[in-house]
Amino acid sequence: MNKPASILVAGRATVDLIMEIDHFSDRGEKFRANDCRFVVGGPGANASIAMARFGAQPLLITYLGDDMIGNFIRQSLIDESVDMSMSLLSAGTQSSVSAAFVDSGGERQTFNFPGKGFTELSETLKSDYRPCAVLADNRHPELTNWAIAFGKKRNVPIIIDAEAPFTENHANGATHLAFSRQGLDSFAPSCDIETGLRRAEDVTGCWVCVTDGENGVWYLQNNVITNIPAFIVRTVDSVGAGDVWHGIFSLCLGEEMSEGSAIKVANAAAAMKCRKFGGISASPDRQSCYTFMEEH
Repeated sequence: MNKPASILVAGRATVDLIMEIDHFSDRGEKFRANDCRFVVGGPGANASIAMARFGAQPLLITYLGDDMIGNFIRQSLIDESVDMSMSLLSAGTQSSVSAAFVDSGGERQTFNFPGKGFTELSETLKSDYRPCAVLADNRHPELTNWAIAFGKKRNVPIIIDAEAPFTENHANGATHLAFSRQGLDSFAPSCDIETGLRRAEDVTGCWVCVTDGENGVWYLQNNVITNIPAFIVRTVDSVGAGDVWHGIFSLCLGEEMSEGSAIKVANAAAAMKCRKFGGISASPDRQSCYTFMEEH
């Protein structure tokens, strides 16, 4: 049996309080939710769980407070077989919390408190630790920069989950830059997708793509823009879908898939996550994802 792929993940971990509602509103009054979940969230944590369910061995480096939220996040990730040995609880700090509202069409509005009071984490990993890929989001730039430097020393794919606000410094030294549509619009305002991706490629030197929801994923390869369509599903809850996509895309690159093949698997995993309410709790395992791809 092949050894499970080891992936280093550096990024935010939070809890998601997710409420299912009929519709969004801008009025200041009370509304009734139809369902509710309290689950682990955040791009780093969600991506790690997605990879662990595919049989990988993610090691997550994130900030956690020594409070009820931090303890819940840490234990939940350990229960999902995520290595949390480098993410210790910091006394006197507040962990990150998100509130997400999901309407009847599966769209969401999210409000995040990033936490506060953290000091920078230790940058010491075991000398024999050899991940096959590195994934970092840009929510904690100091973690992102450290993760990029670590990946460069080991000559592995370094993927940045690029969310707004994004600057070129967040990708300095990375190999792959995967924008959300909002992240690309932040980096290249008033540009169409192709122009924005070309600008990002020119500035960063990275392989670049953007996830565009139901429109699939656009990427540049050999100076040509290509689209890989999304899988068509009835979207119930899109919370965490982008994080699942980044996690599975990074894992596939670490397993030496081509970018195009990695996008297809990541598209399938993200689509499956969207079919059920509950954030990351709906992320699939590898076998069910491959079966879904065969059926579609």
